[in-house]
Amino acid sequence: MSSASLSHLVLDTNSEMPLIARVYEVESAEELRSEEPVEAAAAVETGPAPAPVREALRPAARAPLAESGPAAEPLEEGSLPFVGQVLAYAPGESLLIQRRLHLDEDLYLADHAFVHAPGVKPVSACMPVLPLTMSLEVMAEAAACLAPGLGLIGFEDVKATRWIEVSDRDSELLNISARVTEVDADGQVWRIAVALQLEGQDMPSTTATVLFSTAYRVDLDLAFGSFSNPYRLPLTGEDIYRERHMFHGPCFHCLTGEIIIADEGAVTDLMTRPPTELFRSISQPQLLIDPALFDGIGQFIGVWAMQHDRYVLPIGFGKLELYRSTPPAGTRVPIRIEIVRDETMTMYANVEIQDGSGGVWLRVREWGSIKFRHPARVLDFRRQPTRHLLSRSLVLPSLAKGVQCCLISKADTQGFDPLLLARHYLHLDEMADFVAKAGVPPRQQQWQLGRVAAKDAVRAWLAARSEQSEMLHPAAFVIDSDAAGQPLVAALEGHARLPRISIAHCEDRAVALAGEQPLGIDIEQVRPHAAGFLESFSTAGERELLDELATEGEARDEWITRLWSAKEAAGKLLGTGVNGAPQRFEAIAIDGAGNFIIQVRDSDRLINVHSVREGNFVIAYAATETAGASGR
Repeated sequence: MSSASLSHLVLDTNSEMPLIARVYEVESAEELRSEEPVEAAAAVETGPAPAPVREALRPAARAPLAESGPAAEPLEEGSLPFVGQVLAYAPGESLLIQRRLHLDEDLYLADHAFVHAPGVKPVSACMPVLPLTMSLEVMAEAAACLAPGLGLIGFEDVKATRWIEVSDRDSELLNISARVTEVDADGQVWRIAVALQLEGQDMPSTTATVLFSTAYRVDLDLAFGSFSNPYRLPLTGEDIYRERHMFHGPCFHCLTGEIIIADEGAVTDLMTRPPTELFRSISQPQLLIDPALFDGIGQFIGVWAMQHDRYVLPIGFGKLELYRSTPPAGTRVPIRIEIVRDETMTMYANVEIQDGSGGVWLRVREWGSIKFRHPARVLDFRRQPTRHLLSRSLVLPSLAKGVQCCLISKADTQGFDPLLLARHYLHLDEMADFVAKAGVPPRQQQWQLGRVAAKDAVRAWLAARSEQSEMLHPAAFVIDSDAAGQPLVAALEGHARLPRISIAHCEDRAVALAGEQPLGIDIEQVRPHAAGFLESFSTAGERELLDELATEGEARDEWITRLWSAKEAAGKLLGTGVNGAPQRFEAIAIDGAGNFIIQVRDSDRLINVHSVREGNFVIAYAATETAGASGR
């Protein structure tokens, strides 16, 4: 659609334009200088306020916001939900507001959390993040306080540099600063710079210039081209959410109907939603934009990126222009995106959204996104953690029926930083152990990978026993340890029988077993060993057995590694470990396939241990004692 079709809106005084006449949601700062009259505040270089001004907002008698308390702020019907405590105000010049983001009040945060663990973890432990488009609403409301009598017409130079999280606590204090930077008397455009910064951070998280005027106007001249190679995506907008290709919860579900993908962009419909479930204490907030639907822009660009094996998060945009007020809730509004720059780490799209009646509602120039490439296993797990494992299931020869084995390496977790992976996998009771190991990152990584492998083995074992397609969420249970330091699954409500487990890790990978009987597993890297290493843990009889298999080179290194791992696995099966006495576990038979019979000295216990080569590593595992051995 060409800009010519919008010419009737250029500098046309529109009686339906939502104008902010006065702002009553104020606290302190001398009640916005005793609620400066509209005419006085708006007369900075622009003259009196325009005639088509909506009825002034009614006064809202809000309870004062506690300075440091964690309580959520009660809101009033019809109020601007983000105009919190006003700390400083210079009419027509600048404003400083504090607004406490609170999980109990700001319900939309639960629908914008990066960790999917409903009913398993509290929202605060799921990394809820303020959406970029909700940040736009916050900035627009603050800017409106400096432009009474004018209407919001858009945003420029929007930049998001870091997350605004409400993680591991129920609330965060957000500082919102606004400053008038330019008043274009000829064009009747006010430019107001706004910055959002969490308390305690040294720089803003999000910045933008917010545009206000007496009428909508068209300054963007975007030429949308034709599409090539279009095709209908097998998934509808509803399918996207049902299968969790987007992490967003219900209040951000706005993609609807069929989706057409082309080389240069895509088209579909968005659905405007009522803002009735965004805040706990206010069902009808006065919003200056539709932040939930605006979030659909980034979601839809993400759908296009997924078809090119990329995954994106928004980082800002050049300019957004509004040409009319928000269509009523329930309106289907067509959206078109055109990719104008696709770079190594970023991509940019122009956007046009219609109003559902053939007119154009808004346009965006160069909506920017940062690109990621994640392994398919990571994406599947993050989408549906109760249906997918992050680690790989290993089928090991001679492993008892029903025993589950899982292997994971650091490379398998691409797309997770350690803390985000911990939020997905660890129970709240395990987080303290994880944090305590932060001083030695390699040790923390090995411990964490071991927990991932063990939890996946346990989840697979429980699902196989119950013949259920849905597995337990990994954060729903705890891997604990007994008095001897051996890992075990802590008591779990609803599961009378829990598996035995064994965990091992080496370098950047970990492996675990889960089964009904005692188990033992070890993993070691094959590498040359210092002189005397073999003699330090083996018997003369074992060295003779190894001499029959290999006498030098990498093959010798591999058999030495297999022998050490076999002893470790046998010790874990008994629940004691080698306990500083590896010669107590003596291999009395070894075959060329890597199978061992380990005799426990001072007893008649014989343990079958098997070993396999996995890349440059050896995995040894023990799940049985030989028939007739004691202790069975």
